[in-house]
Amino acid sequence: MTGIDFTERWLPTYIRRDLVVLFCGINPGRVSATAGYHYANPANLFWRGLHQGGLTPRQLAPEETAMLLDFSYGITDLVSRPTRSSVDLREEDFAQGSEQFVAMVRTYRPLVICFNGITAFRQASGQKKGSVTLGIQSERYFATEDWAGSYVFVIPSTSGANASFTREERLAMFGELSRFLIEKNWHPLHPPGNA
Repeated sequence: MTGIDFTERWLPTYIRRDLVVLFCGINPGRVSATAGYHYANPANLFWRGLHQGGLTPRQLAPEETAMLLDFSYGITDLVSRPTRSSVDLREEDFAQGSEQFVAMVRTYRPLVICFNGITAFRQASGQKKGSVTLGIQSERYFATEDWAGSYVFVIPSTSGANASFTREERLAMFGELSRFLIEKNWHPLHPPGNA
């Protein structure tokens, strides 16, 4: 794979029907695109957050991304195009990515979408102005005539470049997501009756 610029290495989406949570980031960064796995940068808190929040029984390595499907989780990015920083994305990247994302969600219908980053949520939902509350949103999104839509949970970006929230604040949001899934009897590690 040497000689291929990281911007040409797009990451796969892991998705299927009947997902409990679809995790959606903004777009792949250089380290992840080069490695070929989501959240491959050791400075990113995603994999640690999943485990510490009780969503996976151990901390998965980026190379084990496909194992998320075993827990009824999926993973994707709003924009497929890798960049050094999400600030390098253009308006047309977001417009095209959002359109494709909504079509995918309406096809696969995950119970919950967890946006990793406020920007990803804003772009996908079209809610570009106004404040965004972290955690579970008050309404469901992406509904169709015969489907009520997904619940949406927003966490601060787990990127090491996110200076707006502390490590502790970012990691704590995974525990909140875990508690929401337990309340709904949807948590893959806490089957109903065994919580």
